[in-house]
Amino acid sequence: MPIVDHDGATLAYDVAGDEGGAPVLLVCGCGGPALGWHAGVLPGLVGAGFRVATFDHRGMAPSSSPAGPYSVAQLAADALAVADAAGFDRFSVAGHSMGGWVAEVLAADRPDRITAAALMGSCNAPTQWELAITRVERDVAASGVALPPLFFACETLRYLPNHDLQDDATVGGWLALIGDQEPWPNPGRLGQYEACLAWSTGHTGIHRWPTISVPCLVLAFEHDIDSPPAAARAACARIPGATYVEVAGASHLGPFTHATDVARILVEFFETATGAAHGR
Repeated sequence: MPIVDHDGATLAYDVAGDEGGAPVLLVCGCGGPALGWHAGVLPGLVGAGFRVATFDHRGMAPSSSPAGPYSVAQLAADALAVADAAGFDRFSVAGHSMGGWVAEVLAADRPDRITAAALMGSCNAPTQWELAITRVERDVAASGVALPPLFFACETLRYLPNHDLQDDATVGGWLALIGDQEPWPNPGRLGQYEACLAWSTGHTGIHRWPTISVPCLVLAFEHDIDSPPAAARAACARIPGATYVEVAGASHLGPFTHATDVARILVEFFETATGAAHGR
């Protein structure tokens, strides 16, 4: 896996798809590994003819974990360094959760580089739930208390719709997949949560959204508690010309539980927004 050094961090990235394909950068959420895109979003984009770069944020192995705190602006600069290393001049970007904030910053600040931006489960004024859980996560990470692997699995499972959490087969399947994962260590864990908390408590989206000039997709998920559809629709209305799409039945984990739908939506948006036409 290639790496790029940037601002005190070593960032691991990968590129897939035909060299002549329109470039897309996928940006993970907080604590999300780049391998998660391989569940369906990455193959869907590559199958449609796009050239796709993925990477792990600073703080998530195999990228390095320098001392924090990190910031969303810093993570956006990291993302741009990865795009440079991948040979992307002008490119589309799709980010999920914290990665959507990174994509939002790039869309607002670097329209010279961004052709279109998809903000997934991220574009909204911070909710009371989001502020509370982000502060809790930051404080738990800062405490340095050793946590069992099952804690991290439950952190993920809470973002399934309630009807899925009531189904033993669904919960059992997820626990079999992630129930024994290695705990996410500091300083990367704390650094990323510091970035999330600073973004949420100092939120400036209401001023940033009207300045975005590139084609923008706000992709929401019906049961998302971090970025509720009503809040996402309100934010989308403040972005000039933005498109709103909602995935029925999905929660905050929509890019992974509904990867085929998300990939289809991204392909259609990027093809329309950038004029890229690819045979499927």
